[in-house]
Amino acid sequence: MTRALVFFLQALLAFAFLGGLFAQVVVIPGTAANEVENFPPYESVRVPFVVFAIVFIACLQVLAVALGGMLQRAGEDTVFESGALTWTNVAIGAITAGALVLATLFVYVTFAEIPSPADGMEVLGLWMGSGAGTVAATGVALLVVVGRKWLGRAIAQRAELEQVV
Repeated sequence: MTRALVFFLQALLAFAFLGGLFAQVVVIPGTAANEVENFPPYESVRVPFVVFAIVFIACLQVLAVALGGMLQRAGEDTVFESGALTWTNVAIGAITAGALVLATLFVYVTFAEIPSPADGMEVLGLWMGSGAGTVAATGVALLVVVGRKWLGRAIAQRAELEQVV
């Protein structure tokens, strides 16, 4: 992988990280306050939804850092060294944490009394979206676990080959 491509991709990840930080500090709290102003019954669910959103974005930020670390290793041609497994573990942890946040949101929406300004379809959409997101994130985490297993085998085979040569 060329240095220019690694730098470009890391810059994109840094931009995404900073965008997530802006969303956590400005957009999410501001939007929540605006929604409560437009529909005061939302006040009862404002804090939980803000917390869910901020924590979920934090999981994505940790994933961006892990991907940046793996990109750095790709640029240095050190992907098949044992340190790469650390970044893979961080990615798996971030994805799993995101899945747990979505699962918790799913349970919360299932049992909480969430007011609706219309016919309740937005609550149903949130419930279905959090459920589907939980399943998708869990699937991605499992795929990365399989990829980590393959990476571990490749690292072991490379070490064995270096001993032979």
